[in-house]
Amino acid sequence: MPDTQAAYRGLEPQTALMRAASGMSRTIDPRRPRRLTTAQRAEVQRHPEVKLLHRRLRSLQKIFRDGKRSIASMKGTSLHHGYQHAYRTYRQVQRRYEEAFLKEIRARYKVEQPVIDIQRQLKGLPMAEEKERKAEDYIFVERVRVIDTLFTFANSPEEERPRRAAAISALTALCRLQEGRGFRRRRPDREGASPAIFQLPTFSDSFPIQCKPTQCIFCVGNEELPAVKRLRSFSSHGDLKRHFYRKHLRHHPDGQPIACPHPRCNVDLNNKVHLQNHAEVVHKTRT
Repeated sequence: MPDTQAAYRGLEPQTALMRAASGMSRTIDPRRPRRLTTAQRAEVQRHPEVKLLHRRLRSLQKIFRDGKRSIASMKGTSLHHGYQHAYRTYRQVQRRYEEAFLKEIRARYKVEQPVIDIQRQLKGLPMAEEKERKAEDYIFVERVRVIDTLFTFANSPEEERPRRAAAISALTALCRLQEGRGFRRRRPDREGASPAIFQLPTFSDSFPIQCKPTQCIFCVGNEELPAVKRLRSFSSHGDLKRHFYRKHLRHHPDGQPIACPHPRCNVDLNNKVHLQNHAEVVHKTRT
């Protein structure tokens, strides 16, 4: 982008400023690479220096296994210090190459993607490509990792092994999340009715009774809100208290009974003060 104003006024062009302004749209582009894929991380693992450090680390782990000793039990020994140094060196080198590889991919995207967009526009194709999956669409980031690792296909056996390891790690992280109450069996209304039918749990059934300290139980129980807003955590207890009063409590008459809005709590309370005490004691949110 030329500095038209500087040329018109006869001043020196502000090249750096013009480059920053022209590249701003590409910086905030949602299609811009944010992190390495599983195949790209596997390519970093095949770098000679990374492979050498990983081989040295595995040889030290083999010494522990041959001696039938855990790494933690050898803490304080020279062997343990050597292992810790080798592990830190391996992780530092691995991160350095991953950051350099990601920087290279972003630089390539910055040069090639505008040309691809122009070519698609000249051919009459839509400018927007496949919509990027976001963590909000799947509620939890762990679900996005599972989908990325399971539906990424390797080109060789060397790429398949780290892909499987990453998929196992993603599934393990997803399984650690707190589950809902599970399936509920519906009782027949009368004799001779059809066999019991399993009822799928709703999204509200997956909420734990004890919320995060800065979550709003009114927003958690509002099924009309999107999942991102229902799961929102405020930055501080003060922000939560202001939101709790301005958006919810002040619209309820003083001294009137009020029901707990949490989707898994059916308690009727005497007034707003009892609701605040109930939220702190039962749901662990200080409002």
